[in-house]
Amino acid sequence: MRLIQLSDLHFGTERPEVVEALTATVCRLQPDLVLLSGDITQRARRGQFRRCESFLARLPAVPVLAVPGNHDIPLFNLWQRLCAPYAHFRSSFGSNLAPEYTHADLLVIGVNTTRPDRHVDGCFQPETVERVAQRLMCSSASLKIVMGHHPVDRVLESDERNVAEGAEAAVRQWSDAGMVLYLGGHIHYPFCAPLERRYPGVHSECWTAQAGTAVSRRVRDGKPNSFNLIEWQPLGRQLQLERWDYHSSSRDGFGCAEAFQLPLRGEPSSV
Repeated sequence: MRLIQLSDLHFGTERPEVVEALTATVCRLQPDLVLLSGDITQRARRGQFRRCESFLARLPAVPVLAVPGNHDIPLFNLWQRLCAPYAHFRSSFGSNLAPEYTHADLLVIGVNTTRPDRHVDGCFQPETVERVAQRLMCSSASLKIVMGHHPVDRVLESDERNVAEGAEAAVRQWSDAGMVLYLGGHIHYPFCAPLERRYPGVHSECWTAQAGTAVSRRVRDGKPNSFNLIEWQPLGRQLQLERWDYHSSSRDGFGCAEAFQLPLRGEPSSV
């Protein structure tokens, strides 16, 4: 099974040539599921969500699981921010801000890490942590993924402030409940790491993968536009994560830049 994680699209600041290259690449890869880990728009305007809808309409007709980011809540429209902060997001992606996808031996749980009373910072609220932990424990899937917008880990010291409040409690409970992979965005800095690096005692086969910004000109620290490709082979119990980067000089635009083989629980480590 093939999953593609797109994050921080920031429609309203997109680069048209990157959108075209991403569209062609996703159509060529033929994923089974598309994951959007927040900041779909720059300013949560209806027209920006419609631009994303137009982009998605050009992709293969597969399920799309999306969670909101802080940029998907209005910033300047105070009435809407207070009274209907997710109205445009819901119009595009449905009323559920914490959607779920199940198929065969796979479970993906979306979580809403945003709060309208906060401008940028994310949080894992205790009731969300408990709800997701219960859902993970009740699932018999071999691959259990949780996706939010805000990160639970960082590489750069400057991103420490961007790690969501309550991340440690979430990671520890969800790891105990069987989570294999947490997917996030927000910081525009892609990386993949074992969660025990930051949270000692967490299961060694529990990972986080951050996606970069897929099509926005708001790139960071010299990192190109990128997305994550997740290959899951349940029969062989093989899980691989690839980062695909955009390069304007490449004929195909996007290409695989790095690959990680992620051991599943009970298997010897190869990373």
